[in-house]
Amino acid sequence: MDKEAAARTTSEVAKDHISAVLGGDPKQMAADYAANAILERGGVAYDGIHQIQAYFQTVPDRLGDAEIFFDKLTVEGEQAVFHWRLLGNSLEVSGKDVLIIRNGEITHQVVLLNAEDF
Repeated sequence: MDKEAAARTTSEVAKDHISAVLGGDPKQMAADYAANAILERGGVAYDGIHQIQAYFQTVPDRLGDAEIFFDKLTVEGEQAVFHWRLLGNSLEVSGKDVLIIRNGEITHQVVLLNAEDF
């Protein structure tokens, strides 16, 4: 991690992550995670940056034609929470993500789905 990354605030990291997801680039989606980060989603834990990168490689295909909408972002200290919706021809899913951000990197993320996984 460089000094510039460490200086980013919780809000900046969360907004960068949301922008990366909206941009659809799996490499950018994983760029804000610490080397030893954990991402929990749908009962599965992705442990470490390599597993998280592999997970994000699957996202574009799983989204298909769906469009993602981010609703509310709330930041308190090291925690950022945002709500999202996916809307497409064959997909309508919503949920929220809870991020823990330390030293300018996501160290832990929990994705809570309001329906079955997609």
